[in-house]
Amino acid sequence: MNITKNITDSYPLWYFINDSIMIIGNLVGILCACIFILAIIRLDHPSYSISNLIVCNACLAIGLTSTIMLINACYALKSDFEGIGYPDSFCILRGTLLNLFYLYMYTSLCLKAFNRLRCIVYHTNRFLTSNRCFLVVLLFQWLLIILLISVIIFTDGVNYDSGSHLCLVPITQTYHSLYMMIIYYISMLFLSSVYIHILCYVLHLPLIERCRRKRQIALLRRILVLLTMLIIPGLLSSFLLFRSMFSYSIPTYSLKITTLFDTIGHTGAIITIFISHTKIRRECYGRKKIETTNVLKKFQLENCELVSLKDQPNKK
Repeated sequence: MNITKNITDSYPLWYFINDSIMIIGNLVGILCACIFILAIIRLDHPSYSISNLIVCNACLAIGLTSTIMLINACYALKSDFEGIGYPDSFCILRGTLLNLFYLYMYTSLCLKAFNRLRCIVYHTNRFLTSNRCFLVVLLFQWLLIILLISVIIFTDGVNYDSGSHLCLVPITQTYHSLYMMIIYYISMLFLSSVYIHILCYVLHLPLIERCRRKRQIALLRRILVLLTMLIIPGLLSSFLLFRSMFSYSIPTYSLKITTLFDTIGHTGAIITIFISHTKIRRECYGRKKIETTNVLKKFQLENCELVSLKDQPNKK
C-alpha cells in the first residue's frame, strides 16, 4: 500500500470548499437525473417515444458519471482531512468506471443531437425515423464505448494521483490525457456541427411555418446553454494539458480543480436538459392559454361585411 502524506500538517480551507462543492453539485446532478427519468416514465406511460428514451439515456449517463464523481469527492474529502491518501483496492476500478461513464455521457449527448437532427431536418426519411435506426445507432454507441475504453484499460491509463487523492488519467501522462481530450473535442465538434446545421435549416423555413421556427429557435437557445456547460470543463483541462506538454510545471492539485469544473459542467448540463424538456415544462408551468375571443369577433365581423357587400345589388 502506497501512502502519501501532505507536505504540511495544515488543512487548506479551499480543499474543503472544493470537495464540498463537488459533493453538493454531484448530489444535485444525481437528483435531477432521477427525477427526470421518473417523470418521463410517468408522463409517457404506456407508450414511450424514441426521443424521450434517448434523452433518458443521456440523463442516465450523466447520473452515473455524477455518482462515481460523488464517491471520489467523498474519498478525496476524507483523505484531505486526514492528511493521508492512498490508493485503496477499488481506486483503479472507480477511475476506470469514471472514464467509461465519461465516454457513455458524451456519446449519449451526441446521440441526443443526432435524434434532434433527424426529427427536425430529416423527419420525412422513413429509415432515420424508424425504431430500427434507433437500435442500430444504440448498438454502434456501445461498440464505440467498449473500443475506446479498451485503449485506456490495456495501456494502464488510470493511475493514482497524490495531489487529488484520486485514481484518474493524470495530466502528466501526456499521451493518455491527449487521447481523452481528442475524444472530448470530437464530441464537441459533432455536437456543434449538428446544432449549427439545425439552426441553418430552421432559419430558412418558409414564413408559413413561423410558429414552428420560433419554437425551434427557443429550443436552440437552450441547446447553446447546454454546449456552454459542456465546454467549461474542457477549457481548463486543455490549458493544463498543453502546459504540461511544453514542460511547464503544473500544480499538484490541478486534478482537484479540473474535477470541480467537471462537476459544475455536468450538473449544469443535466439541469439544462431538465428545465428545457417540453413535457416537463408543460407539466410544471401548464400550457399558456391563448385569448381567441377578439380574433373570432374580428373574423365574424369581416365575414359579415363580405356577405353584405356580396348580397348588395349593384347601383347604377
